[in-house]
Amino acid sequence: MQSRTCIPARSGLPVRACPFGRSAGKLSIYAHSYGTYVAQVYATLHPHRIRRMVLDSNVDPRQVWYDAADFDQDVPLEGNLLLWFDWLAAHDDAYHLGATREAVRQEWDKQVAAVSAAPAGGVIGPDEWADVFLVAPYFQASWPLLGTAFAGWVHNGDSVTLKALFDQLMQYGSDNTYAALLAEVCTDAPWPSDWPRWKADTEAAAALAPSTTWGNTWFNAPCRTWGAKAGAPVDIDGSKVAGALLIGETPDAATPFEGSLEVRARFPRSALIAVPGGTSNSATPGSNTCVDARIAAYLTTGALPIRTPGRHADLECAASPLPTPAG
Repeated sequence: MQSRTCIPARSGLPVRACPFGRSAGKLSIYAHSYGTYVAQVYATLHPHRIRRMVLDSNVDPRQVWYDAADFDQDVPLEGNLLLWFDWLAAHDDAYHLGATREAVRQEWDKQVAAVSAAPAGGVIGPDEWADVFLVAPYFQASWPLLGTAFAGWVHNGDSVTLKALFDQLMQYGSDNTYAALLAEVCTDAPWPSDWPRWKADTEAAAALAPSTTWGNTWFNAPCRTWGAKAGAPVDIDGSKVAGALLIGETPDAATPFEGSLEVRARFPRSALIAVPGGTSNSATPGSNTCVDARIAAYLTTGALPIRTPGRHADLECAASPLPTPAG
C-alpha cells in the first residue's frame, strides 16, 4: 500500500487523486472531483497501467475549465443552498430561522446585508460569510454545524464561531494550496482573457444564482491572466481501460451528474453508481453501505455492477438519511 499523497480540498473544487496500490506494474487510483480529471487524463495516456480506478464526483471532460469551474456549478450550488434552507425550516424548533424556505432566505439576505455593513466581529464580511456557509451546498454532513453557527450569530451575535469556522474550513493563510490549485486548473486548458465575457457570463448566472456565482468567478479569475501558457486539453478516451467504477450523487453541484454520464460514455468498460437525492460532493467512502459495499467488491475482486446500454447509471443506491440537528 502506497502512501496517500493528496492536495487538501478547497470548498469550491476538491483536488484529490490518490494512488493507493500497485500490482504487477499497474496502478490503482481512487479519485474525487478535480482528481477524477487527473485520473481520466492519466488513464487516457497510460491505459495499460490501470489496475483499478474509482472515480467519485466526475468532472465533465468537455467543460474543462472555464465552464466546469465556474458557470456549470453556480445554479446547482444555489439549488443545494435552498435545500439546506428547506432543512433548516424543517427544524425550525432547533434553529428558529424560519419555518419556510422563503423565511430562511429572508433571514439569510438580512444577515448578508448586516455583515456587509458591519463585519461580524470586525472580520466576517460578505465574502467570509459566503466562504463559511457555502460549504453547505457541497456536503450535507455540514448542515447541523453550519445551522448552529447561523443561528448562533442571528440570536446571540456569536461571531467567534463564525471566525473559527472560516479559519478551519478555508484553511486561512494556506496560500500555497490555492496557488497550487490555480497552477493546475489555469494551465490544463485555455481560459478566456477578455473581462467583458467573464462579467457578462457572471451577471447572467448571478441572476439565477445570486448567492453562489460571484465567489466562483473571483476564485478562478487569476486564470484570466495566468502567466504560464495553458496547454491543449487531452481528448479523454477510456476505451482501452479494462474497467472503472464511477460514482455520482445526482444533485451534486460541484461536479454535476452529467459529467459522470459523459465519463461513463468515454469509458465503455466502466459502470456508474448513482445516488439520487444526495447533494454531497466526494462523499465516499462514507456511511452509505450500498455504495461502500460496491467499492469494496470492486477493489477486492474487480467486480462491477452490470452495465446496460444507454446513457444512464447502471446501479442506484438510495441516499443516506439527512442529518439531524446537533445536540
